[in-house]
Amino acid sequence: MRKLFFLLLAAITAFGGAAVTVNNTAGQLSTKVSNLQITELTVTGTMDARDFLFITEELNELTSINLQQATIVPVSNGMVLYGTVTNYPANEIPRTAFFGKKLTSVTLPNNIESIGFAAFAGCYQLRSVTLPASLVAIDDYAFAGSALTSVNVPATVQVMGKGVFARCESLTSATIDAAHVGDFTFLGATSLSQVNIGPDVKNFSKGMFNGCSALTALNIDPACRITRIDDEAFINSGLQNIDIANLGVGTIGDWALAQTHLSGIQLSDGMTALGEGALAHNPMLQSATLPGMGHAAGGPNRAPHRPHTLAEIPDYAFAGNGNLNAGDLLREGVATIGNYALYNVSADIDTMWLPSTVAYLGDKAMAGMIGMKALRTDAADVPALGIDVWAGVDQPSVPLIAPAASVSLYKEADQWMNFFFEEGYVLGDVNNDGHVTIADVTALVNALLSNNTGALHQQAADVNGDGNITIADVTALINMLLSGVSNMSVNTIHSLVSDQLVATGDGFVLPAVTLRAGDSRSIDVELRSTEHDYTALQCQVVLPQGLTLTAVEGIDRGAGHSFYMSASQVDDNVYTIMATAMDLATFEGVEGNVMRLTVTASDNFTAQGSELTLANVVLVTDESQELLADDAMTRISETSGIDDITATRQIDTIRYINVAGQESDMPFDGVNIVVTTYTDGTSTTVKVIK
Repeated sequence: MRKLFFLLLAAITAFGGAAVTVNNTAGQLSTKVSNLQITELTVTGTMDARDFLFITEELNELTSINLQQATIVPVSNGMVLYGTVTNYPANEIPRTAFFGKKLTSVTLPNNIESIGFAAFAGCYQLRSVTLPASLVAIDDYAFAGSALTSVNVPATVQVMGKGVFARCESLTSATIDAAHVGDFTFLGATSLSQVNIGPDVKNFSKGMFNGCSALTALNIDPACRITRIDDEAFINSGLQNIDIANLGVGTIGDWALAQTHLSGIQLSDGMTALGEGALAHNPMLQSATLPGMGHAAGGPNRAPHRPHTLAEIPDYAFAGNGNLNAGDLLREGVATIGNYALYNVSADIDTMWLPSTVAYLGDKAMAGMIGMKALRTDAADVPALGIDVWAGVDQPSVPLIAPAASVSLYKEADQWMNFFFEEGYVLGDVNNDGHVTIADVTALVNALLSNNTGALHQQAADVNGDGNITIADVTALINMLLSGVSNMSVNTIHSLVSDQLVATGDGFVLPAVTLRAGDSRSIDVELRSTEHDYTALQCQVVLPQGLTLTAVEGIDRGAGHSFYMSASQVDDNVYTIMATAMDLATFEGVEGNVMRLTVTASDNFTAQGSELTLANVVLVTDESQELLADDAMTRISETSGIDDITATRQIDTIRYINVAGQESDMPFDGVNIVVTTYTDGTSTTVKVIK
């Protein structure tokens, strides 16, 4: 009897977990399936919403369903099936049909066109689903709270509703290309790290990636153009980089990019709206560029600017960004700086600049900007102020630089009067453009050579603070510049110089470099300068791991210049080089070598795939104008025994050959074969990319 009982129990268990295949007629599934404990169901034939209701209410142990060969037909018989709905179209999974089911496997019909509201929401064991190419719409919360790990939404999908994949905490990758993407698509998808955005996506919707802490970047199709980033689209995500400028974004909503890991951002030219708190509380953000080009102060060394399309910096826009260098943030055309707009932007800033168009600063707009060393305003009419605009700032120690005709007005204006006026200056800003750069070195040298130091602002030019303006101040100024640049990353410097300076076609040319482990090599750097005459230069030398820059000296055209070198305190194997002539001599001629770099390879150095780059090349004309040249790069290859013998040979000519076989003494855009011929008749070739 006992044995019979266990056999019966085993039979019931096996029956309860059975896999069933049904060839159905729409509305008849309840008559075809008698065992309500089945775990696997395959349906062929036709189905309608009545069949799905049977599955919803009765098949509670279902873990797998295959509808690949089923056809969903419409039903509209006036009966309420799901909620208050009575009309169900063809080729649609009805709303909440599988809500909360134990499903682990789903195969959708081949001709499915729509997935209804919350159809698979709460399927906490559903890890994968294939969405057919017939699909055109996915309704709100269709897969919310499921265990999906990867989704590929086909390009046929035109509309995605709200929260389709919200709270899918196991989701790691997703591909979407829908023209309309609903709000909160991936809200709280904390494991999502790879997202592919197709060309048809037009906006990043409200809360789309809110809380996606693993998401550092997006793979965006080059043809994609995003018109809007809506409210809270990326708030509290792990986003580190997004190329908004090339996407053509016109509007960024409230808190859209707040609480991310962005280190820098450039907004699109033509952008018309930036939302409240759009870039707030980003602790890694160091640089931001608003629409429009160039430094709005419009000094002689700065690039011309286009009109700024953002008239208002909204409330909390950059609040809490403690590492943001906001000195050059604003542009002409900005009229209003909102409440708390730059609250606690506390990074060191040589000069915080306000354009002539600013008319109002809101409550605590610049409160907590304790790193601001000077404040410059070009507004002839004193801007109106909200409450405690500079709360926490030691105003009496911060110089206010204002238009000469308006200084008396600022001295009498509430809150403005608390700044330091009488001795207002920026240490080292010899040319009085609000920035301390290599151009100030040439301006100081020029004043010393012409015996016209009396025309300088004495405190700004007395860099070493000894009460006299002498050649010692030139050295002190160079040291100050080197120290400042050494504490910025290559990318930060690039953001600053590319925004502020006019470009030039002049620049450096590097020869092919051969080097092996344990060796040292001298590299002669050529300057080609057909557009201007230059008297000073600055650049960063970026070396691969295993190389050290041990010396720099002026040669040939640069033999009369003094060269200075400083290792970066931020980036490994990056060095800043500055050069100037104490007699303001120019680099004579239009081509030829100007400096020699000596590099030493460690014993474990490997040349394969390594490059040497001269980045952020700034050239100063004999009129103290700063211009930005293209980076120069060369590949490094291993040396041979022949290279050792010919290490001291001199370069005779350098020819560049492009993929079409054309030759030139200047590099082509793209891939170049560089043929270097030496005075001893030997030659070397190396492939470089310009």
